[in-house]
Amino acid sequence: MGAWQPVKMAKDGSFKDDYDAGAFISLKYKDQTPKVLAIRENTVGGMKTPTEGKTNAFGETITDSDIVNPFVEVIVQFDDGQQAKFASIVSLIVDRSVTRVARETDCWDMEFMLVSTRDAHAEIVKKNLQGAISQKVYAVHSSLLFGSDLSPDDLTNFSRRIEKRVEDVPLLSPMTIVAAKYIKRYDSIVWKLQLDSGREVIGASRYRDEDANANGNDNSFLGRSIGTLLLKVPSDLTAPEIAAISARKIFRGMSRRAVIYSWGMTTENDYGKGGKQLVYGDTQFVYLDNEGKVTDWQSVGN
Repeated sequence: MGAWQPVKMAKDGSFKDDYDAGAFISLKYKDQTPKVLAIRENTVGGMKTPTEGKTNAFGETITDSDIVNPFVEVIVQFDDGQQAKFASIVSLIVDRSVTRVARETDCWDMEFMLVSTRDAHAEIVKKNLQGAISQKVYAVHSSLLFGSDLSPDDLTNFSRRIEKRVEDVPLLSPMTIVAAKYIKRYDSIVWKLQLDSGREVIGASRYRDEDANANGNDNSFLGRSIGTLLLKVPSDLTAPEIAAISARKIFRGMSRRAVIYSWGMTTENDYGKGGKQLVYGDTQFVYLDNEGKVTDWQSVGN
């Protein structure tokens, strides 16, 4: 709730910040479902670009309708009349795709979600969830996995969720789905996964409407629902890459995707002759050539 700010409607029908109500709305509104009143262009922090009448590099007139994926404010009203706003990029409202690469985040929280989207997902999940039982899945570095004592409150609290994460699950080793539960309120699925050793862990994810192939899965129900877990070990990974991922290591000649599976998503910069630099924290750098293969890496400051 820390991102929702109180607003109130002015006499002219516009919405203004309600400083009397505080910087953010009360936590008592958590889990409530407000009604959307308006969506307007956000003008805070220099986000209002371009403006009517400006021209581009070709001398062509630009209008606000030319803005691609603009930054907007969603104005809502709760049942008791409290109004609030949330700033977001339009694409986050439409498909709620959020790319986060910092190690301290886990890509599970949603900024904004329409009730109609949640209800549509609930119908799909209801029809297909039990069919996922007994299927095999595989973990990679970024897979969101927890200890078997994870509670619903842990899952919806970022700090406790981070504390419950487990990062010692063998990568690219088969895990069997032995149970699954859909939590409609948060449009989330929790999975009970059993390793070959008999150990059980919990996974958490959401059904996604967008193409799952980018994550290495197909567009089946499970492929769209299993999050950052994989349905199979990708066939284009070499035997040395699979061994390195399992050991959470990298080597020269390793593909970019194999590095991501082994060390996780991170920021990426251009780096000489068409290559890329993957930045892990403040001290670890991995260098890729223009074919996406590891050429070198270094640790600094240690």
